[in-house]
Amino acid sequence: MDLHVSRQQYLILGGSRGLGRAVAHVLSAEGAKVIVTSRSPQSEDTTLSREIKTWMLDTGDAQSIAQFLEKWGKTPLSGLFVNTGGPPSGNFFDLSSQDWMQAFSQLLYGPILLLRGLTPLIEEGGSVLFNTSSSIRVPIDHLFLSNVLRPAVEALAKGLSFELASRHIRVNVIAPGRILTERVQNLDQLAATKHHKSIEEIRRHSESRIPLGRYGKPEEFGQAAAFLLSPAAGFISGASLFVDGGQTKAL
Repeated sequence: MDLHVSRQQYLILGGSRGLGRAVAHVLSAEGAKVIVTSRSPQSEDTTLSREIKTWMLDTGDAQSIAQFLEKWGKTPLSGLFVNTGGPPSGNFFDLSSQDWMQAFSQLLYGPILLLRGLTPLIEEGGSVLFNTSSSIRVPIDHLFLSNVLRPAVEALAKGLSFELASRHIRVNVIAPGRILTERVQNLDQLAATKHHKSIEEIRRHSESRIPLGRYGKPEEFGQAAAFLLSPAAGFISGASLFVDGGQTKAL
């Protein structure tokens, strides 16, 4: 399938590693011009293609956002992938006030500031895609911050899908399950330590709860996200797509 993204420009937040990088790779391979952001470009993985440029941005820092928007200026966009990474793990009483404020800034308030500056620059027919989590439907053990804040991100996306429709800008959500990224591996390690089990035991248990019986590959997520961002998904807006191997049982 031709995604019709050749020569279009996409901005991928948090695109220097993990799921964001997977999306950037797919769009770039399809001929799009791609810019990714990172909190510390100089220390990130260097496997991004030479055509993909990296800009500094911390979505949890209002000053960093202001500097980014000033640098971006009035450059038009075809699409925006809002990807902020995951907040710290922990149950309610494990989390400090600082944990709550930082997660709120990173996952919700920071993206709101960016969207205020960037959505006027998205071209007619463009798109916004929010990366969230399967926790928008079913809470995940020991991820209290994600369970509370990710549904708010979905609500933000749904509201924007109505407000931007007059400009034919589509807004959607993509919700990954267990995709084999560094973050998921770290979460598996934390679970192994907590329950005094091996990582292999934790992974086998997780896979047993996934109908397709395995973790997803980053490139599988990247392909799904690239499709939703592209003109090939031109009549899809206000939707939430779960890329989780069928694990989410909620309707």
